[in-house]
Amino acid sequence: MAEGSDVNYWNLVTLLGPIVLLAVIIWAVIRNKKSRVDQRTTEEGTRRVYEEEQRIHERDPGSGL
Repeated sequence: MAEGSDVNYWNLVTLLGPIVLLAVIIWAVIRNKKSRVDQRTTEEGTRRVYEEEQRIHERDPGSGL
């Protein structure tokens, strides 16, 4: 290999590296937004379960909850 071709590889890596990094960051941000919706759904379900347990406990304080 000629010495000049090594420089071309470094130029390619230097150019493509940040592009790939940017693509991965954008993918992660988009994926994170979707998981926020799932997290909100989970939190709402948890709140409903706690409220139901509280209602049961208020009706029957000796239930051991």
